[in-house]
Amino acid sequence: MKILFQTLIPYAFALLFFAFSTLNCTKVAPTTTRYIPASTKHLDRHINAVLKREGLQPSEMSGDAEFLRRIHLDMTGKIPTPEEVLNFIKDGSTDKRQKKIDDLLQSEAAIAYWTELWVNWLIGRRDAGDERRIGLTFWVRDALAQNMPYNQFVQELIAADGELRHSGAGNYILRYDSSPVVLTSHSSRLFLGLPMQCAECHDHKTEAWLQADFYGVAAFFTGIESEQKGRIQTMDMRGAERELENFLITNKPERAMWVDRMKTEISPRFLDGTEYNGSLREKRKALAAWMTDKSNPYFSQAIVNRIWKHFMGRGFVEPVDGFGEEHLPTNPKLLAWFADDFVIHGYNLQHLMRIILNSEAYQRTSETNESNKDDEIYYSHAYIKPLSAEQFFYSMLQATGFDRHQRRKEGGDESGGEDRKNTLRRLEDRKREHLERFLFLLDNGEMEEIEAFNGTVPQALMMINGSLVNDSADHTDRGSFVNYVLGKWRDPIERMEYIYLNVLSRLPTSQEKTYFQRYMDRSLYRNKDLAYEDLYWVLLNSAEFSLNH
Repeated sequence: MKILFQTLIPYAFALLFFAFSTLNCTKVAPTTTRYIPASTKHLDRHINAVLKREGLQPSEMSGDAEFLRRIHLDMTGKIPTPEEVLNFIKDGSTDKRQKKIDDLLQSEAAIAYWTELWVNWLIGRRDAGDERRIGLTFWVRDALAQNMPYNQFVQELIAADGELRHSGAGNYILRYDSSPVVLTSHSSRLFLGLPMQCAECHDHKTEAWLQADFYGVAAFFTGIESEQKGRIQTMDMRGAERELENFLITNKPERAMWVDRMKTEISPRFLDGTEYNGSLREKRKALAAWMTDKSNPYFSQAIVNRIWKHFMGRGFVEPVDGFGEEHLPTNPKLLAWFADDFVIHGYNLQHLMRIILNSEAYQRTSETNESNKDDEIYYSHAYIKPLSAEQFFYSMLQATGFDRHQRRKEGGDESGGEDRKNTLRRLEDRKREHLERFLFLLDNGEMEEIEAFNGTVPQALMMINGSLVNDSADHTDRGSFVNYVLGKWRDPIERMEYIYLNVLSRLPTSQEKTYFQRYMDRSLYRNKDLAYEDLYWVLLNSAEFSLNH
């Protein structure tokens, strides 16, 4: 790769390539599904009626490769493999998209990805060795694998008590040191979509929430005590034995909460103004029941809005924890219907996802037309989304052939039994180390939650000069991705096609094939294999790779 940085030719190639290749969405005749859920049909009718009212022509349906890349990123957190892309493109069945959706909803990859998403939402990106994170991860993973109803999921988190060995949900309470103020702020934002944190210090300036409302909820979280009760023998995510501290969570019967800022005691009170007069040891259960009740106007809408934003790129309410008078929903009737449908179907998160993923709105191309090019709120086309930090990182690992390269270095492909297990554990450790360094690069110094890869200078330098990219691009390094491609195929077009499939999850267009062939013919390289390094490097550094479109 030294030559790559010693000549200007690759940079000229990169600039020319970006000008004509970035975000190329190859159109393929859309496939149709044999069965579409009734709720999806209602969703599409509503959105299409709004588009007609606004005079917006919806974009065409996405091609198969565009759809597959999008749904893999959204459901598993990484791009599909070249083989998955080719198999999907070649599949001639009319219901292949629905089959793919159903397969991914049940897949281990999706459960693992959504577990990580939920743990990040619940307690932030804490160190992988953090005991609260490990314990909560086990619990969330089991809940998602069982498709636990979402109202039960939240109830167990809010009302968690007893020993952690029996329910890892208690790690949510302990993560925030059982602080009534912090738990109120976080749970109201995550589970109700309400920005109540401002009311901790004063009556909210733009919303209806008063300090008394905030501390009325906080009073439900008072009296939580935890006592260490030995240790828990378990296995971590790598399959290695691990000991975790076991805690017993109990509830003292405290009636009121003294609030220094208000110079008064505040008793437990729901946000609708109702005072709580039940058992003081059961007050968190009462709060959880009120919070998740179908009559609560915020609970179902908050999670529908969050999941919708994940898939569609923009929520009905922005920001997702901004429900109130200041940030009104762009489509209140559709949001209300969605929330009701979610309740009717038993708070089923997989049902909610299936509705969205099967919809025309989700499956439209990101390529706009003259009428909808400025649309940002009506979902007339797929909105382009920056990859999240984890999506970008794990897609990078896949595109660079990290697993294959590392296993080859350690002889892991040939080893078996315990040696193979140890190799895989070391591989997971290295991935985690790479991820932690990557997240460190993303740190903005203000401890804000990192959601997207936004292309800062350190990130760009990591892409250009980082060992992860350079090692995989070095055609002389046995086991590198480019070396693998050169050894497996001899035809330049076949090599090019596999590089495209691996990085951009699509085949190159005829124009791109012609351009690359011309570049190879005209380059000053004596060794034409270096041109494949350039191609690979350019694609990895393209906007098409770093965006979900």
